[in-house]
Amino acid sequence: MKPSAEAYGIAVPWYEEEDFTLLWGMSLDRNEVVPDYKTWHRNASAVVNENLARGRTVQMVTIRPELFLDWLFENRLKNNAEARKRYVEELATARAELIESDLTAISPPTTITDQ
Repeated sequence: MKPSAEAYGIAVPWYEEEDFTLLWGMSLDRNEVVPDYKTWHRNASAVVNENLARGRTVQMVTIRPELFLDWLFENRLKNNAEARKRYVEELATARAELIESDLTAISPPTTITDQ
């Protein structure tokens, strides 16, 4: 069974400060995104904390410029909020699949012995 969004709760796009200005400048919807990293970080942290307070699992997915731009090109997508959301959800799902496969690879002991 393929993991769904429920496997990770919510995926949040996350940016390193050194990448933020570059990614913001290349976004087609930059007029809808705050241009200041500190403001963005404060707002994103509030979203993370609100979801954690509700008991949801949060996976912060760091968007690396080169990898993201390659993904956009391969998928013939524009750099906008919809594409960023799809990108982080795909990465979060892939991580959930890896974790799930690692957990199923671990087999419990078949017998318990007293020592």
